[in-house]
Amino acid sequence: MFQCPHCGKPAISALKKTILGPGVPVACQSCGKTIKITYPAWMKASLPGVLVMVAALFFESDLLVYGLSAVGLALMIALHLLWVPLVKEE
Repeated sequence: MFQCPHCGKPAISALKKTILGPGVPVACQSCGKTIKITYPAWMKASLPGVLVMVAALFFESDLLVYGLSAVGLALMIALHLLWVPLVKEE
């Protein structure tokens, strides 16, 4: 569980944070106040995975294309969970 920036208690699960985007604020499970992520933080965490996926397009081998695409997706999810902070919805 990730901590709420309002109350400091558990706010959302990892699965819910994985699908959380900059335009999709959610309510904290503990206090009910709205939390979100910021667009710049989301972009910084997504960019490395997107670059790996784009690089995959330049290979002929289907195995490399699918493998690099899976690595890019896993990288995007991992960086999103580790680097993107939850912020208060104003």
